[in-house]
Amino acid sequence: MNIWVDIINPSHALFFNVVLKDLHDERLQVTIRERAETVELAKMLGIEGRVVGSDYRNGVKKSLSMVGRTLALWTSVEDFDCALSFENGMSVMVSKMKGGRSVLLCDNDLKFFQKRSVLQYMETGIKDLADKVIIPQACHAAFSSNMSGHGLYAYDGYKEDVYIAAFEPDPHFMERLPFDEYVVIRPEALASFYVLENRTIVPDLVRLFRENDINVVYLPRDKGDAEYAAGLDAYIPPQALNGLDLCYHSLAVLTGSGTMAREAACMGKPSVSFFPGDGLLSVDRELISNGAMFHSRDPKAILRNVMSSMNGKCRADLSRSRRVKRDVIGLIREACGS
Repeated sequence: MNIWVDIINPSHALFFNVVLKDLHDERLQVTIRERAETVELAKMLGIEGRVVGSDYRNGVKKSLSMVGRTLALWTSVEDFDCALSFENGMSVMVSKMKGGRSVLLCDNDLKFFQKRSVLQYMETGIKDLADKVIIPQACHAAFSSNMSGHGLYAYDGYKEDVYIAAFEPDPHFMERLPFDEYVVIRPEALASFYVLENRTIVPDLVRLFRENDINVVYLPRDKGDAEYAAGLDAYIPPQALNGLDLCYHSLAVLTGSGTMAREAACMGKPSVSFFPGDGLLSVDRELISNGAMFHSRDPKAILRNVMSSMNGKCRADLSRSRRVKRDVIGLIREACGS
C-alpha cells in the first residue's frame, strides 16, 4: 500500500516518527511543512521527507499559505492509496482531489464549543470530508455530535502516549544545556484559528521564575515569539531539542498550548497549561480532572503550583503508553485498509 504522510507541526514529527517505523512494510512518502522547529526536528529524528510550504502568524498570510500549499501538494505528491495526517485539512483536501483515501487523527474538539471564524468553519468542514477519523475516547462525544460521525474510531489514551511509548532518554542530553535544573516554558499558539485571545502571559511567567532563581528554557513557537522573553534571562536553545528529553529532565513543563503539557503529564512530570480562554480540549479537561495537569492564567498561581509539586523525578508509566500505541497503530492500519 502507498501511504502519504503529511507532517505540519513539531508534535506531529514525534508522533509520525513512531508511526512510520511501524508502517515500514508499506510504501511511504512524506511531506513536511515549515513551522517552528518541525523541519529541523524531523531531520533530527531521521524522517526523510520533502519540505512543502510554510506557516505564518498573520491571519491573511496563514490562509493564503494553506491554499497555496494545498495546490502545491496536489501537483507534487505522487499518487497514493491513503493519506495520513493529524488535524490537517490540507491533506484531506488533496486526497479528495487525487482520489485517495484520507485518514485523519484529531484531538482538538475546542472548535466545536467556541464562536468560530469563517476560516475555522471551512477548515472543520474540510476535515469532516476525511474517510476515517481517529480520536481519543475523551473527545468522542464532541466529535460524534458535531461531525458526520462516519468512520469515527476512538482509543483510550492520548496521542502523546504513542511516541512516549517508544521514548528512551538521551543520557547525554543535559550536556546541551547551560544548567542542571530548569522549567520549560512554551508560549500560547496565538496564531492558531482556534485561539480567540491575543494576549500572552509569558513575560510575567519568565520574570517570576527567574526572580525565584529557577532557570527557564524558553521555546518560541512562531516568528516573533522570542520577543516575549527578551531581556528576561531565559535560555532559548540555538537549535531544536528533543521535547521529550526536555520534559523528562525538567522540574516542570508550562505551555500555552496543550501538547507539551500532555507529554509531561503522561510522563508523570509537573504539568501546567496556561491555554488562553475558559474552553479547554476534552483531553486536557480529563487530565486536569485526574490531577495530572494544572490549568491557570494567573502567573503567581502557576508559580505556587510548580514550586509545591516539582521534585525532579520522572514516574512515566510506559506500560500504559505502550498499550495505547498498539491500539492506535492497529486503528491506523485498519483505517488505511492495510
